[in-house]
Amino acid sequence: MKRRKLLKSIALSAGAIVILPSWAQGWSRENIVTSHVFKLEEKEMLRLIAGTFIPEGASKGANGVGVELFLEKLFSDCYTIEDQNKLKAAIKALMLQADLNHHLTFGACSAAQREGLLVDLEKSAEHLWAYTTLRTETIRGYTTSEYVLTEHYHYVMAPGFYHGCVNV
Repeated sequence: MKRRKLLKSIALSAGAIVILPSWAQGWSRENIVTSHVFKLEEKEMLRLIAGTFIPEGASKGANGVGVELFLEKLFSDCYTIEDQNKLKAAIKALMLQADLNHHLTFGACSAAQREGLLVDLEKSAEHLWAYTTLRTETIRGYTTSEYVLTEHYHYVMAPGFYHGCVNV
């Protein structure tokens, strides 16, 4: 009986050793973090939109805390394909509107011009859902970031302190 267990564990170990190099070879941080839902230009637009909603100032803005990574992961993992397509259409509409109105890319526009483009997007009935979703998720991503929680809300991971050996 013990011999069978030993042979089984040796076979499993040998199989794991054979499979491990092929698995470990393709692993990298980029493979885990990036998603294939959004193209590079759409990821950049998410960064610019988040930076327009919450700009840098005396404290870090949305881009300073990495809200665009939160948005990309959230939209790719938690939203349906139809919702992702609505967001992509709104991003495309913003890019097109920036080119039509200002003859610039969205990123090359000034902060006031980008705000105006986002206000126009909000007024559009077709893209209202995408605008409100982008705005609310940007705010949620910013307010739940480690920087905001620790620096502004003074969040402590484990509140209270341990005082051992205290005379009672």
